[in-house]
Amino acid sequence: MKNLVIKHRTLFLSLLLVSLLSGLPFTSTAQKAKRETLIDPLTVSGTVGTQLTSSWNNVDLHFNAPFSALAYANMTFNIYGVCIPVTVNYITVSATPFDFSNPKYTISVRPMWRRFYFYFGTNSMNFSNYTYNGISFTGVGMEYKGEKLRFGGFYGTFNRSTTFSAELDNKDAIQYLSDSLMGVNNVAYTTFPQFKRKAYAAHIAVGSLRNYVDFSLLHAADDRNSLPEQWYMINMLTTTIIDTILVNRDQAIKAKENLAMGLRGHFSFGKHVMFETNLGASLFTPDLSQDEISIDGGDKANMANDIIHGVGKTGLFTVRYGSEIHFAGDALLNLNFKPVTTTITYRFVQPNYTSLGANRFNQNSQAIGGNLATTLFRNRARLNLNGNLQQDNLDGKQKFTNRVGTYTVNWSNFFGERMALAVIYNGVTQQQLKGLLEVPEETRVDKITHSIDLTPTYTVMRRNDHTFGLHFNYLQNMNRNKKMVNRLNVNTTSFGVGYDVRFKRKGVSLDFDYDYSISRSPGNDYNSHGFSGGTTFNFVKKKNYTLSGNARVVLAFNMQKTEEELSEKDRMLLDYLAGGVGAETMDVVTNDVSVATRLGASFNYKDHHKATLSFSISNYSDNIVIGQHVAVNTDVRLMFEYSYNFASRWIKSKKHKQ
Repeated sequence: MKNLVIKHRTLFLSLLLVSLLSGLPFTSTAQKAKRETLIDPLTVSGTVGTQLTSSWNNVDLHFNAPFSALAYANMTFNIYGVCIPVTVNYITVSATPFDFSNPKYTISVRPMWRRFYFYFGTNSMNFSNYTYNGISFTGVGMEYKGEKLRFGGFYGTFNRSTTFSAELDNKDAIQYLSDSLMGVNNVAYTTFPQFKRKAYAAHIAVGSLRNYVDFSLLHAADDRNSLPEQWYMINMLTTTIIDTILVNRDQAIKAKENLAMGLRGHFSFGKHVMFETNLGASLFTPDLSQDEISIDGGDKANMANDIIHGVGKTGLFTVRYGSEIHFAGDALLNLNFKPVTTTITYRFVQPNYTSLGANRFNQNSQAIGGNLATTLFRNRARLNLNGNLQQDNLDGKQKFTNRVGTYTVNWSNFFGERMALAVIYNGVTQQQLKGLLEVPEETRVDKITHSIDLTPTYTVMRRNDHTFGLHFNYLQNMNRNKKMVNRLNVNTTSFGVGYDVRFKRKGVSLDFDYDYSISRSPGNDYNSHGFSGGTTFNFVKKKNYTLSGNARVVLAFNMQKTEEELSEKDRMLLDYLAGGVGAETMDVVTNDVSVATRLGASFNYKDHHKATLSFSISNYSDNIVIGQHVAVNTDVRLMFEYSYNFASRWIKSKKHKQ
C-alpha cells in the first residue's frame, strides 16, 4: 500500500512538472503539439495610414514648416501564439511642397512571448523618473515581467550625429510680412550640431506589484568621434563681406557623459495605506574634452568626491575635471479611507541634477503638496482639494529665494439627472525672499492671484438633447508689496452663455457660446467680446459608410484703452487746441478684431477606411514680433488624413480548412 502511494505521488509530480514546462496545466507534450496544429500559423491585424499637412504663417516663418508628410503602419503579427507588434513611421518636413529630400523614418519591432518582451529598432521604456524615462532609443532591449521578479534593459543610441547648417537672414518682421504676401519668402532652417549619443540602461525589481523594490541604472555618453574636430564650412555675413569660417567642434558644442542610478520602493499596508519613494543620483560630466583625473591622486576632500572616485574605480564612469554628483528624490503617502482619499507628496531636486535619459527637472527646488478627494450626498457631489508649496535656492547660492504656492478647490454637484454645478477656485502666491542678498523693498515680489469659476448647466434629454450653460469667472491679481514702484493690480470679470443641441434622428449637432470680459487696472481698461459657434452633421449615413462634416467659427472683438503720457510737444499742442487745459496724459483707444474658421469632412467605410480633410484660416490682430509691431498674424492650414484598419488571416491552418 505504501509503495502504491509513492507511485501515485511520483505520477502526480511528473504530471505537474510536464504541465509547468508546457505552460498548460495537466496537458502532455503530445497534446500540446496537437493543439499547436489547430492554431493559425500566421495572423495579422493593424492600421496603416498617412497624414499630409500644408501650412503658411506670415510671422512664425522659422518655426512653421510649410509642408510635412507622415506615413505609418501599426501591425500585429501572431506566429503560432507569439505576438509581434511592428510599427513603422516615415516623416518628412520641408520648405517646398512634395520635397522629400530629408526624410526620417523609424521602425519598431516588439515581440512578446509569455512574460518576455523584446524590443528592436526605435522604442522607449520607463524605468525611473531620475534615470531613464521614456526617451526614444534605437537599438535592442528586453523585459521580463514576472509576478515576483521583473527586470529589463536596452542598448542603443539616443541621438544621431548631425552637422551644422544655417542661413543668416537679417530681414525684419515687416520685411517678412511683405515678402510672404508676395510669395517670395525663403524659409531658413537652423539645425544645431549634435554628437551621436550612445546609451544603455537596466533595471531589476523584486516583489509583488503591491510591495517591491526597483533599482535602475543608466549610462549615456556622446561619441566625440561621430563628428570630426573641424567639420563644416559656413558662410557668415559680417557687415557687407561674406566670410568663410571653419567651425571647431569642441568650441561649438560639448560632448557629455552621464551615469544615473535610481532606487524606487512601493509598499502597501493593508487596503488603506500606500507609501512610495523614488531616489536618484547622477554623475555628470558636461565636457568630455576635459582631462581625466587620476583615481588615486584625485581630490577626496568631501563625501561627493569619495562617491565619484568610488564609482570611477568600477569603470562605469570616467572621472574628469568638472565631473559632479547630484541627488534628487520624491516620496508619496496615500491614505484611502472611503469615501475620503488623501495624498501627501514631497520632492527635492538638487541644482544641476542631470539625467540624459529623463526629461527636464525643476532644479534647485523642493516642493511639498497634498490632495484630498471625497464624495458627498450619495455620490452626487464631489470635492477635490489640492495644494502645493515650492521653494528654490536649495544650495543657498542664489541672490534671492523664490517661493510659490498653488491652491485649488474643485466642487461639482449634480441636482437630479438634468442640472449640474461646477465651482473651481484657484489661488497662486509668489514671494521673493532673502538669498545671498537682501531683497530691495521697492522691487520685492509679493503677489497673490485669486480666480473663481462658476459653471451651471441644465440638460433636457427627450427627442433631442439640449444643454444650456452659464459661465462666470472673476480673477484678481493683487500686488501685496505696497512699497513697490509701479505697483499694479488687475481685476478681470467675465460672463458667458452657451447652448448645445443634438438632433438624434438627423445626426446634426449645434453649439453656440458668447463671452464678455472686463479687465481693469490703473491706466488700462480692456473689454472683450467673444463668439464661437460650431456644427457637425451627416451628409450620408448608410449601413456600410458615412460621410459627415463639421465647421467652427470663432470671432473676437477687443477694445483696449490705455492712458499714455504726452510728450512736451504734444502737451503744448493739446493745451493750445483745448484752450489751456494743461493735460499731461491722453487716452489711446485700440480696437482689434480676430477671426478663425475651420472646415472639415470625414468619410468612414465599414470602420475599415477612414479619411478626413480639414482647412483652417485664422487672422489675429495686434501682435508684437521681434520687437516690431505687426498688425495682422495670418495662419492657413490644410490637412488630409487616411487610415485603413484591417484584421485578416494570411495563412490558415489545414485543420481549419477541413
